[in-house]
Amino acid sequence: MIRKQIFIPREQDEALKRLSKRTGRSEGALVRDAIALRLGQEDVADKKWHALLQEWASRPADGRVRAWRREDLYEDRMPPG
Repeated sequence: MIRKQIFIPREQDEALKRLSKRTGRSEGALVRDAIALRLGQEDVADKKWHALLQEWASRPADGRVRAWRREDLYEDRMPPG
């Protein structure tokens, strides 16, 4: 474990002490859980962001998804046969 010193507002300190007393868990354990939860949320957000970037990269520059084939554009110009 690495030791960290942080400053928190008095209200957070009081709430942390109440939660610790109510749950029987140490303040440090509660802080570690809160950090792990937040970092997990960041990981999810990062994955969603990268997926969105990949989706954007696969689209044409104008942002529209093409629902036609190039050959369809020339069908009326091609001689029968």
